[in-house]
Amino acid sequence: MKNLTHKIFAIAALALCTVVAKAQNEPIIAHYMYHAQVFNPAVVGNTKDIHISLLARQQWVGFKEAPSTQLLDAYGYIAKIRSGVGLVVIHDMLGKERSVSARVSYAYAQRLGDKARLSFGLSVGLLSRSVRGGELIYQEDADQSGIYNNATKLKPYLGLGLEFSGYNTTLGFSITHLDQSQGNSTVFKIPRHYMAYAKYSWDVTEKFNLTPGVFVRSSVYTTQAEININATFRKRIVAGLIYRTTNAAGALLGVHIWKGLFASYSYDFDFGTLRSYQTGSHEVNISYRIPGKKEKRPYYKSPRYMN
Repeated sequence: MKNLTHKIFAIAALALCTVVAKAQNEPIIAHYMYHAQVFNPAVVGNTKDIHISLLARQQWVGFKEAPSTQLLDAYGYIAKIRSGVGLVVIHDMLGKERSVSARVSYAYAQRLGDKARLSFGLSVGLLSRSVRGGELIYQEDADQSGIYNNATKLKPYLGLGLEFSGYNTTLGFSITHLDQSQGNSTVFKIPRHYMAYAKYSWDVTEKFNLTPGVFVRSSVYTTQAEININATFRKRIVAGLIYRTTNAAGALLGVHIWKGLFASYSYDFDFGTLRSYQTGSHEVNISYRIPGKKEKRPYYKSPRYMN
């Protein structure tokens, strides 16, 4: 089974890396492995623990009105309904645009033997997006698609996803903004996005773990891929490297402080055309995990948090 797992991960990683990267409408976060519910509601079904996380990201420091993101991510297992539930709240700014969204997630997991699960998730919520149209400057004065006044619109949010977790492997796929097609998307209507990720947790020794991963997001017309690897020392210190196909790379450093409390920081920089206009992106993450009750039957060790 171990050899089969290696083959599955290799094939998935190769397939996910074949896409060409461009810009995205969804917020980009370096700590996606700790906030996977933001992109995939099925995550809340593959855990028995309670997770609460906060994240703040300032992108392209020095660039006027650069993107910034803050989010709250919480989820856990409810024994009475034998399912996972979660909450995501996101505040995102980009230039003259501001977005605030809140959504809840539900997921049910089906056991695949004693060491693996397949989870199916649904996420619903609301998205408020505002644009300071009065501050925008257009190349053509009579642009019919232009926004010339300050405007705010409220839209529903719908997302679906599934995740396989077991044998030290995690594979996930999800669709966000499911109700909005690419054909008639606007600044107020974020187009449908497809997310896919794969990672494998390898215990090199009892005190040293390596977790390589691949994460791809696409709206069909624009696609971005990320390759990362995290190393965990003595189940306490985490160090990682990040590479994005949008001419960006970075590093991550984290520490398990005390009984489920984890804090980490990441820095990534652009080595493309924007490198002369900004000094990189900073991101801070803090999370707390409350262990759930252990199952009587043998249960797999999830690679998601590398502990």
